[in-house]
Amino acid sequence: MDAETRQRRIRQLAHEIWEAEGRPDGHAARHWAMAERLVAAEAAAEADDEALPPPAPRRSAGNGSTSS
Repeated sequence: MDAETRQRRIRQLAHEIWEAEGRPDGHAARHWAMAERLVAAEAAAEADDEALPPPAPRRSAGNGSTSS
């Protein structure tokens, strides 16, 4: 995620947190910090997903059986 996208996502989440808490005054720094942590967690989860190998193809139970 580039810096501009990251900032936009943080701003969006901070606003959502502010609204969810009833739009209190004086908590902008805390909301911003919470949003930064959430974005960092999202980025870490995304990186973990990209690092995992693709799942092995599944074999169905009926394939390859011989009939009598």
